[in-house]
This record gives sequence, C-alpha cells and structure tokens, in this order.
Amino acid sequence: MIESPNIEERRLPISYRVVRYSPEDAPLVVALQRHLWTSDLRLNAEYLEWKYHQNPYIREPLLYLAFAGDRLVGMRGAFGTRWESGEPRETVTLPYPDDLVVDPAFRGRGLHGRIMSFALEDLHRRGYRYVVNLSASKVTRLMSMRMRWRDAGGTRHVQRSAPRRTAMGFLAEGASKLPLAWRWSKSLRRLGGYHGDRLFDRFDSRSAKATRRRPTDAVFAQTTPLPEQMESLINRLPRTGRIRHVRDQSYFGWRFRNPLRSYRFLYAGGDRVEGYLVLQRSLSEHEHTNRVSIVDWEAEREPVLEALLNAAIDYGRFPVLSAWRPGVESATGQLLDRYGFTSAEGSQSILVRSVSSADLAEPWAIADHALDDADQWDLRMIYSMVG
Repeated sequence: MIESPNIEERRLPISYRVVRYSPEDAPLVVALQRHLWTSDLRLNAEYLEWKYHQNPYIREPLLYLAFAGDRLVGMRGAFGTRWESGEPRETVTLPYPDDLVVDPAFRGRGLHGRIMSFALEDLHRRGYRYVVNLSASKVTRLMSMRMRWRDAGGTRHVQRSAPRRTAMGFLAEGASKLPLAWRWSKSLRRLGGYHGDRLFDRFDSRSAKATRRRPTDAVFAQTTPLPEQMESLINRLPRTGRIRHVRDQSYFGWRFRNPLRSYRFLYAGGDRVEGYLVLQRSLSEHEHTNRVSIVDWEAEREPVLEALLNAAIDYGRFPVLSAWRPGVESATGQLLDRYGFTSAEGSQSILVRSVSSADLAEPWAIADHALDDADQWDLRMIYSMVG
C-alpha cells in the first residue's frame, strides 16, 4: 500500500524530476494507474503492453514520468494514431496524449504542466508537429487550455434507454443514489442482469439464435472482428476528404484487442460485408457499468445501416445504448434520432496543439484541413479512448 505524506510533509518543498519511461518502470506505472485504469494490476499491465508497446504507429513507448525521490507520483502517455485527409489522401502520424494520472497525495502542485511541457519538448525533438486528444476529462481539458491547446469543438453524446427494466434494475438504480445503499447496488444489478459483466449476455444469446437461421444477406453477430472485410468496405465507401483515422487491417487488428474493453460485432451481408456496427462495454470499475456504446458504424446503403442498428437494439435491449451523433446531414445521425436517441450529459471535444511553442499563433492544418475546426473532422468514438 502506498503511504501518503502527512500534513507537515505536504508543507515542505519537493523536488520533482520528469523523465522518459523505460521498460523497468512498468511495475511502477501499473501500480500508479490504479487511480485511473483499474485496481487489477494484471489488467493494467496488459493495457500498458497493448497501448504503448504494441501500438502499430509509434513503436517506442512514449510515456513521461514524474518522480519525487524514488517514488513515481505522476504520468502522462502519448500513443500513436494515424490520420488521413484530403484528395489525394495525405496521412500523418500524431501522438495522442492520454492516461494523465497524479498520485492523490501530490495533486494541486502543478505536476501536469511540468510533465506535459517535458513531453511536448521531447515530441518536438522527435519530429512530430501536432498532438491530438479526443477523450479528455473536464479536468484535463481545463489544464490543456491553460497550456494553449485549441478546442476545435466536438461531438454530441446521445443515448437511448431500454423501455423496460427489471424490478431489480430499478432497485439498483435507486439504491445507488441513497446513502450507504450504494454498497448493495452492484449486487442488485447483477441479479437484474444489468451489471457490467452481464451486459452482453442477452445480446449473445439472441444474436447466436438469429445467426444460426439467417439468410446469406442478413445481419449476423460475432465476438471477433473481420478486419479484412471491414477494410474492404471502408475502401469502397465514398470519401469526403475530411480528417479521419486510418481504418485498415492493422488498425482494426490492434484496436479491438484493448484489454479494458469488450466488443461485439454486427455484420450485414455474406462473404462480401455490406455493413458493420461495433458495440463496446467498459471493463474498468471507474466507468459506467450499465452502458453499451456504438463505437463504429458503416454501411453501403441506408437500409443496411438501419438493419444493423435495429439488430443492436433488439438483440441487446441494453439499459443504456450510447453513441456520438455526427452532423445533422448524416444518415447515421438521422437514424439515431428516429430510434429515440436523445442528448445525454457531456460531450467530447477535439483538442489539438502544436508541439512547437513557436507555432502557437499559426494556423494548424493537415492537407489544408484546419485541425481546430470540428467541421473538418469525420469523428467516431472508435478513434478515441472512450471507445
């Protein structure tokens, strides 16, 4: 157990050093990230390995650590992302700063700024031009804006609640709001089938039955992705030229191995996939346990888009099904409206910054698309760490 400084120790000046991560620091990182990822050290170690050591775009882990003496007290990582825009297509690799965590005993001492300044200088030396973050918390966003990041705007978060809930589900929801009763709310949710580790039970059962009797062109479900067919579909769809993440076999193969997420995949068509929809639930106790999210959704035709959404709703009947709603002109946005998705609390901003202090007053763009204008982005939840 990590001991916190007492009141007298908090008054003393502390000397911090910020350094680059090395593999020997992994056990310290895994332990510190209990404050952000999960309390399960094994799962944290798997997540660290997946996100920073197995990343297909930046092979050398970019993590920046703050030490007080020999004690790790703060961290921020930057994992690799690859974006495309313009016509002809231009691609660029951007570090995505994430996983900001400071030991609770050392918060409020300006550590975030010191770590991030060190990280930006290091990324600049390595030849990167911009950084991007699509999943900043309110606190991280506030601190980022003080460091002259730009908020490009963002997405509207929408959700749809199941029309029917079990009595146990209602009891659990009510109990979670009462003093002391929250201790039993998880047990009640589990009995009602609404606890996180049971969210996909009904979906798996219903979709398996439907898949066994499906015609060749109907919707079917899988617990594993079909990266080759998904990439083929993406390549057949018309491009807008807006900024979007590369979605190819390499990306899909890596992205859906996230140890802190569980995914389900709905496909339409036979050997030639005409559409897909990806569902996700979190495995972290620090996040919502009754929510399933639509993190990616594509199809060649609007009827296929609708068939996929209808299957997700019908098979799962999830307590809460959420999504990021794109602009008003999009077919997916209009379908979400038609199926009863309404605005939910919170939104995700596109935060961007030049890594060079000399460029902070300049226009920021790739392939003539402004990074600080949300209309220039084709944004999806799967591009962020929310998905």
